Amino acid sequence: MSEVVQLTVVDAAGVCWPVTLRLGEPSVARVELVGHGVFGSADDDYLSCLITVREHLEKQGLLLCCQGARPEVWPSGQLRQFENGRRAYVLDGDRRGAEVEVVDIFAPAPPELVVSVLAQRKAVFAFNGLPWRGE
Repeated sequence: MSEVVQLTVVDAAGVCWPVTLRLGEPSVARVELVGHGVFGSADDDYLSCLITVREHLEKQGLLLCCQGARPEVWPSGQLRQFENGRRAYVLDGDRRGAEVEVVDIFAPAPPELVVSVLAQRKAVFAFNGLPWRGE
């Protein structure tokens, strides 16, 4: 059984195109991108697959418009394991200690809210008060 998710990609000029993601079973965690050629990713969980797909699109100058590409969206290790990487927290410093919003990483997001994988990683580090020592 697979799930089909309709999303968009956006280029640097703000032009959007539709794409289709085909999500496999949680034990497979396969994401196949249809549109702009077919590209597939099979990995440990959905988040890992999403990151691989996003990096593939970024090489083409495109950002995937989904909740999992927002700079303030990232799972805890426990949530990632429990949800097979499918859901993540909306990180909000004003809500620390309170109930936080959880989103489906494959749900659509407006183009103006999504960033590159690198920008997202830096934002998550900053949110957690950690210095960025990556690339």
